[in-house]
Amino acid sequence: MQLKHAVQEQAEDVEAIAQQIYRDKESLRILDAEWAYLTSPRALQELSIEFLALMPPSPKQVVGSVTDIPLRRSSEIVNSDTSVLLPTADKKSRTDKRPSIGGRAATKSEDNT
Repeated sequence: MQLKHAVQEQAEDVEAIAQQIYRDKESLRILDAEWAYLTSPRALQELSIEFLALMPPSPKQVVGSVTDIPLRRSSEIVNSDTSVLLPTADKKSRTDKRPSIGGRAATKSEDNT
């Protein structure tokens, strides 16, 4: 009789765990659907308009290529750590318009990669 009672108790525990697993899976499915909606481009655009007053960039605000970004003047200094700055627009930079790769000028084959 004790064995039968213990087995029934274990079966009830297994059933309760199975129901909890089902409820958790259903909650995850709902949360996934909510996340997909909230991170959709349309929802993000509506929220940004409502809360941030941001608008999509105009065509003249979009940078076409890296070479369109102006280099800083050599007289400009940002803090004292210059290791994070782009090269200055001095005479050398004006003659070689291609960016350097690993401290050397990029070749035509490297530009295509």
